[in-house]
Amino acid sequence: MIDVNEASSKAIEHLKKLYPDQDLGKILFEEAELTDDGLFWVITLSYKSPVAAGGVGKSVFVGDRSYKVFKLLAENGEIRAIKNKEFK
Repeated sequence: MIDVNEASSKAIEHLKKLYPDQDLGKILFEEAELTDDGLFWVITLSYKSPVAAGGVGKSVFVGDRSYKVFKLLAENGEIRAIKNKEFK
C-alpha cells in the first residue's frame, strides 16, 4: 500500500498532465483521507486557475485558485476519479 506522500505525489503528477501547457503556479496539498475501508486515498490539491477552462481540465474557480480531488487506489496509486471541489 502506498502512503500519503506517494499518493499526493501521484496526484500532483497527474494534475500537471491535465494542464501540460498551463502555468499552475504553486500546487498546494490541501487534504488527504484514506477511506474507511482502506481501499482509496482521496487527495485534494489547489493550484493557480488555468487561463482556459473546458473539457477534462474544466475547473471550479475560487478566487485565483482551483481545487481538484483525486481518488487513488491505495494499493498502487492508480487514479480512479478526478472531481472539482467547490468551496462556499
